[in-house]
Amino acid sequence: MNRTPLSELVRVLHTLGDYGNRLDPAAATPEQLLIVTRAIDEARRLLAAAQGPANQCPRHPGAPTDPTDGDRCIFCRTRRYGAATVTDATTTDVLATVADHGEEAAARRYGPRALTLALAAAGRGTHHYPPNQRPNGRTSEESNA
Repeated sequence: MNRTPLSELVRVLHTLGDYGNRLDPAAATPEQLLIVTRAIDEARRLLAAAQGPANQCPRHPGAPTDPTDGDRCIFCRTRRYGAATVTDATTTDVLATVADHGEEAAARRYGPRALTLALAAAGRGTHHYPPNQRPNGRTSEESNA
């Protein structure tokens, strides 16, 4: 349930209640009836919005919202964090985070792609062997010969 339109719905319902108390069926004017009709239409619209999906995300209708991110779609929020690139931070920043907090923290902060590019730019691979070293003890130059 989307609670955003509920305060506006309460206001419209109070307005309708006031008209219900003042409206005389025998002396009702077309203008008064038009005002009541508009208020009923507005109440229906607000009720539908309150019962509808909690977010207005076109990609993920009905998805849960993230209360820490302005009630936006939690799936799009996750995608935004996962799409971090090197342009969001310099290679120096990523490598400093790796040195201070480790590769996992850098991947969470800048994204796996940014981490991989920064490590490659620094001449460090993401594998467990030193550069130019193979598991059989031969260097990559010896393997190519």
